[in-house]
Amino acid sequence: MHFENIPTGKKARLVFGLEWRAYATKGGAGERRRYAKELDATHFVEIKGKEETVAGFCAPEAADRKGVKLYSAAARVADLERVRTKPAVLVLIQDAQRVHAILVVRGAVRTDETIPLNALGARRNALEDECERDRVELVTIGYGADLVDLDEPFAAAELLRSKSVGLIKKLPVKLPKAVPLAIIAVALIYGGSEAISYISPPPPAAPPPTYMQEYQSAVARMFAGSVPLASQLAPALLDTFGRQETNVDGWQFEKATCGVAGSCAITFKREGGTFKEFDARASAEMRPVVFDADGLHLTIKGPAVPQMQRVSLAQARQWPTAQMLIKQLQTDPQRLSTKPDLLTSHGYVVTLRPPQRLLARQPNAGDVAGPIVLVGEWTIDGYMWQSRLLGNLPENMSLDALELELKEDGTGVHFTAKGKYYVLQ
Repeated sequence: MHFENIPTGKKARLVFGLEWRAYATKGGAGERRRYAKELDATHFVEIKGKEETVAGFCAPEAADRKGVKLYSAAARVADLERVRTKPAVLVLIQDAQRVHAILVVRGAVRTDETIPLNALGARRNALEDECERDRVELVTIGYGADLVDLDEPFAAAELLRSKSVGLIKKLPVKLPKAVPLAIIAVALIYGGSEAISYISPPPPAAPPPTYMQEYQSAVARMFAGSVPLASQLAPALLDTFGRQETNVDGWQFEKATCGVAGSCAITFKREGGTFKEFDARASAEMRPVVFDADGLHLTIKGPAVPQMQRVSLAQARQWPTAQMLIKQLQTDPQRLSTKPDLLTSHGYVVTLRPPQRLLARQPNAGDVAGPIVLVGEWTIDGYMWQSRLLGNLPENMSLDALELELKEDGTGVHFTAKGKYYVLQ
């Protein structure tokens, strides 16, 4: 959703980007509740007709609605006479580098969204094709310096004429018939329990968790998350990118970013190609294609991050200590290193930050029983030809992110791997 203050309205804002649904006016309250539940909506606005009601749903944050009244911009557009009297109207309102698009078909709001200016052309074509399939004549009206091919102009002031139209209200809460009886029953039970408590006082409250109990919970949460072995995932990702084309239709690979789940993101820079040509040739696996407003870059969906073996807490006894970890990372190409926490040779840099306790709370004497896990952060910078060193990382190191960049100085593809290491104290 996007919010705009109404200059002529005291503590009032226009809202763009609601989710719209249609249902029969008769018995509409039940349908409204069903759609609100599906969309996780807390507020709504309705445009009621004799046979059909069109409703917009949203879930504004408390900070966005505190002390103000919210009005749907799409509802106000649909209420305009020159919109109601046409089969289909597409209203475009430019706001800097984005455009609010509202499509009204036969008086019902069908589209209410905000589109990047550089993606407007493709979206307009899709909406025009949709109206053509429905065999309704489309009229496009708009306001904005960069909007072209408009059938009629639109003035932003038209949204301010009907001050009472489009008020967004909170969804009413319907209480089941059994609720009053349940309330009475709860009151009786509560009254009875209070009387019993005078006769038989409740047991004392449970003591707060010990340091080791809190520590064990923190360890369980940490190793339940994504902790893939860096020695497996980092080389696998680098090997995947080693097979990727660096030049595609006049666009050159610039950088890539990968997490530990989902897909990587790849950024290309223009080297003679055009957005239109790239978009026409992009495969389904590369989409969505996002074009940068600077006209020089675009981002595509990269390869999927594979599932790999995880760091195992069961192997903690075999983990190296922090000092052993430093020695293990000093492989032969790193012997020129002079600092134990910064291992450097030929552009290959390993940075180890000191390990920390999982809990900010300091244990008292006697609170700690047995060895505990400390966690530190690491970063490794290098070039693709040095990627084999990552396969030798010990099994107490997990990967959080991997970034690649094609250096402009001709030295090739540079990578930065980041993650965590675990040691026992």
